Amino acid sequence: MSICFSQTMTEWIINVEVPENTPSDANIFVAGNFNEWNPADSAYKLIRSTSGGYTITVNTNLDNVEFKFTMGSWNLVETLADGINRDNRSEKLKKEFIHKNYRIAAWADPYRQHDIFASIVGKIDTLTNFLMPQLNRTRRIWIYLPPGYETSSEPYPVLYMHDGQNCFSETTAFDGEWGVDETMENLIKKNKINKMIVVAIDNSPIFRLNEYTPYAFDYMTEHYDAQGSEYAEFIVKTLKPYIDSHYRTKPSREYTGIIGSSMGGLISLYIGLEYQNTFSKVGALSSSFGLCLDEMLVLIESRGKQYPMNYWLDVGSKEKAHMDRNIYQIPIYHALLDAGWKKRKEVTFRTIHGGEHNEISWRERFGDVVRYLYK
Repeated sequence: MSICFSQTMTEWIINVEVPENTPSDANIFVAGNFNEWNPADSAYKLIRSTSGGYTITVNTNLDNVEFKFTMGSWNLVETLADGINRDNRSEKLKKEFIHKNYRIAAWADPYRQHDIFASIVGKIDTLTNFLMPQLNRTRRIWIYLPPGYETSSEPYPVLYMHDGQNCFSETTAFDGEWGVDETMENLIKKNKINKMIVVAIDNSPIFRLNEYTPYAFDYMTEHYDAQGSEYAEFIVKTLKPYIDSHYRTKPSREYTGIIGSSMGGLISLYIGLEYQNTFSKVGALSSSFGLCLDEMLVLIESRGKQYPMNYWLDVGSKEKAHMDRNIYQIPIYHALLDAGWKKRKEVTFRTIHGGEHNEISWRERFGDVVRYLYK
């Protein structure tokens, strides 16, 4: 399971400092994986203290909690100081007693949401705090809709992506955005690809490496648990059915793809292999195969070719040693060929001249990836 429970309960005392513009009669709540993310749970309502702050004592046997503060709804959730969506807070509760102080920088203001979309081209929907029941967490989901979607009745292929913060908006991106919206609009306008929907899932800075790996690993001084199976199940059994029922999609595998970079490339390949009946296209850019190379090779051999697939694998020529082309990337490429997929027609591997391990490099070749996968 993805949620770890302690043998003993933890008494977690929470003290919260709120922004000056918080209404004096405001009700403050804490919502998290300990109460199914209910933003107005009366059992988790904070009490106003004599100092003007708020406090609550939570008793839980969870080892790790993820949470946010609200004023009773997700429309009035805490944000960063500039009004931008903040990632879920987290705490490790491995003691019987923990006393923590928190400061809320600002509250969400629906009228400031345009800041996030200022650099976006085209039509984007967002789903905030979308429940991931397999992991008992929530996440923001971005949905790019192609030109003409609102005035047509036709269904569209769907591309799923990870690290959603980096896909569309310069405001939310770390170290640059992929420019997925600009690339899609440009390729569609020039008739180089068919119109399609792109669904991007935000990562969690706390759980990103866990969710994006199907196998536990140690890196530097940290240990990362494998939550990739649950994350994959969330996409296939929760998110995709929601998208298919709320948007006009072509739901069959022939029209469904998944793309990611680095750890996102690793989990994309895993998801494609495990769910060949759901996906027919996998883009794995600069993938972190070295963290679990042997396990991935065994997976490819054991799953084998069940359906026709299109795989794009690549690595930049200027990437660091742990991305070594010959040691980590080429073995995966050859394993896919040995499993029965055809060279060039179904599997391509590219060494990107001058490519580095960052969003700018991935942005530059994203259009080529989409054109190959959806050829």
